[in-house]
Amino acid sequence: MIDASLSEQLADWQLARRESGFASADLHAARLLVLDWLGSALAGLGTDTGHIFLEYARLQPPGRVTLLGLTEGRSVEVAALCNGALSHIVEMDDVERESVTHPGAVVIPAALAVAERVGVSGLEFLAAVVVGYEVMVRIGEAVGAEHYVHFHNTSTCGVYGAAAAAGWLLGLDRERLVWALGNAGTQAAGLWQFNDDGALTKPLHPGRAAANGVLAATLSRLGLTGARKILEGERGFFAGLAPHGDPQRVVAHLGEPTESLRIHRISIKPHASCRHTHAAIDAALALRARLPVDAVIIAVTVATYRAALALCDKPDPHTVTDAKFSLQYCVAAALHHGQVGLAEFAPTALADSTVRKLLPAIQVAVDEAREAAYPACWSAAVSLTLADGQVLQTSQEQPKGDPENPLTTPELEAKFRLLADYGKVDRQQAEQLLGWLRGLEAPVPFDSGPLRQVAGGN
Repeated sequence: MIDASLSEQLADWQLARRESGFASADLHAARLLVLDWLGSALAGLGTDTGHIFLEYARLQPPGRVTLLGLTEGRSVEVAALCNGALSHIVEMDDVERESVTHPGAVVIPAALAVAERVGVSGLEFLAAVVVGYEVMVRIGEAVGAEHYVHFHNTSTCGVYGAAAAAGWLLGLDRERLVWALGNAGTQAAGLWQFNDDGALTKPLHPGRAAANGVLAATLSRLGLTGARKILEGERGFFAGLAPHGDPQRVVAHLGEPTESLRIHRISIKPHASCRHTHAAIDAALALRARLPVDAVIIAVTVATYRAALALCDKPDPHTVTDAKFSLQYCVAAALHHGQVGLAEFAPTALADSTVRKLLPAIQVAVDEAREAAYPACWSAAVSLTLADGQVLQTSQEQPKGDPENPLTTPELEAKFRLLADYGKVDRQQAEQLLGWLRGLEAPVPFDSGPLRQVAGGN
């Protein structure tokens, strides 16, 4: 008897879950993540990068699937691509720590597009989100730290999650679910080189992963076979893109009674920057509250884990993208403004003289204890030296928004309103969208009408 491949084991888990279903707590968690995703996507409508993706969409033929910002639909793949990209632009979408992925920006656009195309209930849509998160995060956890040096896990691992979510909604059988993962994995891509130039490529990664996952599942449904061992094969994903990873971790404890689904391990961002900056931001905000009124800061030290420095050691950022990936800027903004929201990345904020003067005083370094705790813990310590000789210091082990330090539902809805407002979505329409989101857990047909009405800032 041939041993089941990793893809076959993931397919078997999906089929078992179709029989058993998901708990109401799982579906509720998925709904809150859809809420967070939609707010991020609406904010993307108000950006120049978002306009680029919408202009691309306008060049494509009309279709039946909702694309945020357009009153006329597009194809499933174009909608998944652009909705995914829109949700990743302002850097406020969700994060899973151990996989170092942004699952919402990939899985939810894919599930949304297919759910609308085939016609399902809101509950089935949420179930597909749970499935996609599980598959994407499991693969992300298994690729290892070396993979992240060159590859954007959100894209390379996300394509599998998108295919799994789409496969669930398309009702694929075991064989076709395996093919879908095989056809997804052969499209896995997403390189970090854009970050050296401050280029605008990043939102293309989740958008393309979402669209490619939908494509993989759709072609598999039509009979396009895919590799059975796309993950662990000699010329497969791990061998080519993550040779130092642990393929068997993909299925560790899969389906066991004590298993904790990945949908409950997601972090949500309160700050509008790369999640690797958030622990330092939280620590800086805590120190700011302790500063004397006349305090003059002469030196700042940030100690954190190595991946945060690899991506976010940018001492002199001049573009929005660079600033969002700059520990120095984010800490300086937190200390000066008392928040690091979308407004703190406006051109006028980037040029603020007080913030610019503080940047050279901020030193960043690797803390080996924090490095050892990563990626399970994304932490940082911040120390301030004042002109009078005082030294203030604190640390943040679990940034606001982590599962252990979560945003409440009212805080999530407040974040949604701020993001919708940034995207120039009418406030009455934003409240209608909140009502639509609250109704997703009801066993009624999926209705995307409120989404189609969103015009936003384009």
